[in-house]
Amino acid sequence: MTKLRLPVTVFTCARDPRDLFTVEDLLEFLDEWPPARRGPLREEVRRLCLAVYAGEATVEEARAAFVAFARLMNVLEPTFDAVPGYDMPKGREVASN
Repeated sequence: MTKLRLPVTVFTCARDPRDLFTVEDLLEFLDEWPPARRGPLREEVRRLCLAVYAGEATVEEARAAFVAFARLMNVLEPTFDAVPGYDMPKGREVASN
């Protein structure tokens, strides 16, 4: 099992929140994704998750790609706490005073 440093919270089809703790959880969620909604982005994120096992990507790279996918697909749980500098895309970091 390949554990994420920080879990990701997404919505399921029933709109229930679901916490994902491992790369296996990410892959399971992607495999449950409706076939009619699958596209190149989902496939790229899935390939990146699988690349973790081949040592071609890190767990955190896979997590970051999944978070971006979930955000774009509007399934990232709205109260998901983005960690500035960790979950925010480059150039969108929260400024500190």
